[in-house]
Amino acid sequence: MAKDNRNLFKTGFSRDDLVTLDDEKLHRMQQTTLGILKDFVDVADRYHLNYCMGGGSCLGAVRHHGFIPWDDDVDINIPRRDYNRLMEVFDRELGERYCLNTPEKTHDHGQSNATITKKGTVYRSYNELSKENPGIGIDLFVIENTYDNPVLRKFQGIFSLVAGYILTCRKTTHDMPFLEPYLRDAPEVAAAFRKKDRFGRFFRWMSLDKVTRMTARQYGICRNDRSKYVTVPSGRKHFFGEMYPREVLCETVRMPFEDIEVRVARDYDTYMRGLYGDDYMVIPPEGKHEQHAIMELDFGGEAAAAGAVNGNAAMGTPADGPDGSGAKAAPKDEGTLSRMRGL
Repeated sequence: MAKDNRNLFKTGFSRDDLVTLDDEKLHRMQQTTLGILKDFVDVADRYHLNYCMGGGSCLGAVRHHGFIPWDDDVDINIPRRDYNRLMEVFDRELGERYCLNTPEKTHDHGQSNATITKKGTVYRSYNELSKENPGIGIDLFVIENTYDNPVLRKFQGIFSLVAGYILTCRKTTHDMPFLEPYLRDAPEVAAAFRKKDRFGRFFRWMSLDKVTRMTARQYGICRNDRSKYVTVPSGRKHFFGEMYPREVLCETVRMPFEDIEVRVARDYDTYMRGLYGDDYMVIPPEGKHEQHAIMELDFGGEAAAAGAVNGNAAMGTPADGPDGSGAKAAPKDEGTLSRMRGL
C-alpha cells in the first residue's frame, strides 16, 4: 500500500508528449522557484514560522549548497502548528503574487501536501492535468505529531496509509480522462495508474475534495505538540518511513542555499540517511537522476514568449552543471540552533 511509485510517475510517461527541459528552461525553473522560496523564507522569518528544507531540497542544501544541479523544484517540511499560522497570514503577505493550494481549502486539489504557486505561470505534471490554474511553485509537507502510545501511533499510521492510498486512487479516477493521452506508449506507468483507477472507482460516491480533507484530518489527528515522535505522512516514504524523534526534524540550523540562507534539520544526517541511504553524499550517475514529467510549462510575463511550451518534444536530459564538493556541509553556525515552538 505504501509502495513509492513517484519516480515511475516522474519518468515513465510517453516521452514524445512531454516538455523538453533543456538547460535554459531548467535554469528558469530554478530561478522562479528560488524566488518563491525567498519570499516564503522572508514571511517565515518575520512571523517566526518554523520549517526545514525537505527531501531533495535538503539534500541540495547539504551536498550542493543550493539546488541539486538537475532538480527543478523546492520541498519544505513545516510543522502543523506553523502551517496553520501560514494559512492565516498568507493572503495578506503573499496573496498578491502567489496562491496557497491546500488539502483543507482548495477545490480539486487532490493532494495531501500543499503548494505555493506563482500567479501568471503554468506548470502541469501528472498531478496538475485536471487543474484550471496550475502554476510553478514549491511544495509544503506538514510535519505531524504522532502519539506517544505505541498502539495509538500504530493505528494512526495504518489509517494514514489507508487514507493516503484512497486519496491517490480517487485522484487518479478523477484525472483519468486527462491522463489517457500520455499513457498510450507508456505501458508500465499506464498499468500503475489503471490499477489505482480501478480501486478509486469504488469511492466515486465521495467528492475528491471530501477525500482530500478526510486524509488531511487523519494525518493531523494527534494534537500533542510535545509528542516524542513526529512524522511526514505526505512525504515520499509515508507515515512510518518518515517518522523521527521530534528533535531530528524539529530542531534546525541555518545553511546556505544558492544566494540565501535556509533552515535544515539539525540532525540532517539521520533525515538524509532515512530518505536516500548511507551514501546520500555520493552524486549519482546521469542515468539515475530523478526528473519530473512536465506536460505544459509557461514562465509568464516577459518570459512567456520564450518559455511557454506544450509537451510536443522528447524530454531532454539537463546538464549536470557544477556539483558539490563531495563532502558533507557543516551548518554555518551551530549557535543558530532553533527549537520549533511547542512542536
